[in-house]
Parts: sequence; structure tokens; C-alpha cells
Amino acid sequence: MVDDPSRTVARFVAAFDAADRDEMAASLAPDLVADVTQADGSVVTLQGNAAYLAAIDAMDLPSVRPSIRATQIAPVSEDQSMVMVEIKAERKGHHLHNFAAFLMRVTEGKIVRIWMVDALPEESDRFWKR
Repeated sequence: MVDDPSRTVARFVAAFDAADRDEMAASLAPDLVADVTQADGSVVTLQGNAAYLAAIDAMDLPSVRPSIRATQIAPVSEDQSMVMVEIKAERKGHHLHNFAAFLMRVTEGKIVRIWMVDALPEESDRFWKR
């Protein structure tokens, strides 16, 4: 029986919303490959879950406590799901309201591949670098 990738993706998004780094890490395969949108709309590829978690750590989620809500999770194939998230955050008097889509491949209950698209990449970058 194949694991439902949508459940793994939902668990990861819920952990992100809760700023639960341990649960996020538990959802990621050690050899994760993640394409992450940059300010100019280009993509950087992160190799390994440690690199991806370091990028998340740089956001300082426990202090910022953004709201990250899955607006839709759509199965794409037997091992992939796409999730659209709405992000709302406030930091140092600045507000962020954005959307991002993630296509995730899941193997044995772990996310092994992430492709990201950010609706407002420059705005996100400016917000998280404050």
C-alpha cells in the first residue's frame, strides 16, 4: 500500500504553522532536495534536510509566529501532492500576506522533493530579511 502523500504534506504544513521544528524535521527525508524561490523569482536548490531546515530557521518562526494555512491540498500522483498555502505574518511593524504553492514528492511518509512557487517573492524576501 502506498502512503497518502497529502497526509504527509498536511502534517508538514501544520508543523510549519505551529513553528514545530521537530515535527517539520520528522516529515523530511535526510536526502531532501528542495527548490526554493528567491526574491527575483529564480530558484535555489537546497540539498539535504539540514540545508532546508537552516533556511526555515533563518525565518525565526518561533518569534514571528506566522499563520500558515493550507488553502488546498491536491493529489497529483501516487507519490506527489500540491499544496497552496496562505501566509500572514507581522514582524517589526511590517505585515506580510502572501501565497505560495509547493509540489511535494513523498516516499515512505517522508518528503523527498519540494518545488516551491511564491506569489510575491520580492515582498517575502524583504519581509523575512528584516
